[in-house]
Amino acid sequence: MDLSKHRPKPFLDFLTQDQITLLKAIGRSRSLTDGQFIHSRGDGEPGISVIEKGAARAGIYGPDGGFILTSFIGAGHSFGEFTVFTDLPLSHDISAVGSTRLINIPAQSFLDLCETEPAFLSALLRATLLRSHVLIEMLHALRLLPLVPRVAKYLLIMAPTTGANSKLHFRQSDLAATLGLSRASMNRALSELERLNLVRRDYGYLEICSVPELSVWLEKTVGDD
Repeated sequence: MDLSKHRPKPFLDFLTQDQITLLKAIGRSRSLTDGQFIHSRGDGEPGISVIEKGAARAGIYGPDGGFILTSFIGAGHSFGEFTVFTDLPLSHDISAVGSTRLINIPAQSFLDLCETEPAFLSALLRATLLRSHVLIEMLHALRLLPLVPRVAKYLLIMAPTTGANSKLHFRQSDLAATLGLSRASMNRALSELERLNLVRRDYGYLEICSVPELSVWLEKTVGDD
């Protein structure tokens, strides 16, 4: 199963509009501006956050202060679920990308909701398992693929799931650090994808010119590897 054909489905997509209304009723709405912190690594307040509008980026700040991007979280997706079901603190620094609106639901409120409405737990489980598949695909890309397909696959994994084209609001240096590449290697890979008219670089973001075309190119390039 390749992510070029099977994209992760947002948590909210598994819910009806009435269920989303109920979720919003027990949660707290929070509006954020571009770059505003949502959570910091190590925060211990348990709860689940759902992106109602906008997006977020998650990563970890290294000892040198550099930010290592690990995921781009689009509208409809959730995060922080493991704090509801375990005693673990949040593992990433998360900030808003563009104008963003969240629904924050405290852990006990969400557990009570799942007890009375099992459909919420089922939706969360399905969305979380799809994300686990994404992680496996990321590990596959990092370990086995040549440079350019590796970068292409990672861009597809990171891309929002809506729209034919996708803007990824992170720096080239962030992407290089995430994949463990030098800036020169990352520049070489992106230059090749740009030459193929599959991506476009601009200040502060990368744009996938066509998600379907990049997916087809990746599949033809790596086959079943």
